Amino acid sequence: MLGCGSGKLSVVSGFRTSQSPHKWQFWLSAWVLSAALAMSYAGELQAAAGTRTGAIASRVAIADDFYLGRENPANVDRALQILRQQVAENSNDYDAWWRISRSANFLERVRDAADDDKAAVTAFQAGADAGRRAVKLRPDRAEGHFWLGVNLGLIGEEEGLLRGIRLVDPVRTEMETVIRLDPDFEQRGAQRILARLYYRAPFFKGGDKQRSIELLQDCLKRYPSDSFALLYLADDYLAVGRRAEARRLLQQILDLCPDPVYGPELANNQAEARDRLQHQLASAR
Repeated sequence: MLGCGSGKLSVVSGFRTSQSPHKWQFWLSAWVLSAALAMSYAGELQAAAGTRTGAIASRVAIADDFYLGRENPANVDRALQILRQQVAENSNDYDAWWRISRSANFLERVRDAADDDKAAVTAFQAGADAGRRAVKLRPDRAEGHFWLGVNLGLIGEEEGLLRGIRLVDPVRTEMETVIRLDPDFEQRGAQRILARLYYRAPFFKGGDKQRSIELLQDCLKRYPSDSFALLYLADDYLAVGRRAEARRLLQQILDLCPDPVYGPELANNQAEARDRLQHQLASAR
């Protein structure tokens, strides 16, 4: 969807918008159920949580409402508290465990980029642990595998190439499992992450930028306005010298209309696109 100026959606403060060149960037898709989209502010979410009754008032449903307001990270922190209370009382709640994995991941990614890598690894490890619990409970469901893989990927990013390379195969395994179970989960999020693996990994671990390009082009055939796929494909094009095509994709990200489901993620990807245009393509014609 084009036609919306980039200035119509402000950048969410706190997202990491620059990464060291040696780190993997598994910006993984995210995230959320499309129900209750009208509840976008914390006050409305809290009111909804207070008025629900019966089965609808489950902690998982309330946590989802808070997560919808993730433009304010405090809402995700509250969702995480609710979900942890739920698994403390029912350790076999698959739906709570994979949401813990997702929420822990989100909170660490919006932390100040200056925070130390050790703290980040600890946070992503907690997300990975929750993902493992989910996978153990329901190996036939995509959500647990996806968020386990996402957290493992970001552990690798924080640890750097030499230490993080050990996680390439586990991340690939989780994403291949998601593709087998539900290929369209998170707008083909697993396929995007596999493409990012091909982009980032060294050749002896299967790195292949042409394969990355093919996977992302395939994602965009089904989800042409997915800002993650557009951003990752632009990075691939930059890496292989296709600068004009990269510029076109980055501008396309800036022209996307605000997204009611993935608003914070789009805002972050628009910030990434601006950064690339200003610093990597400033002299390109």
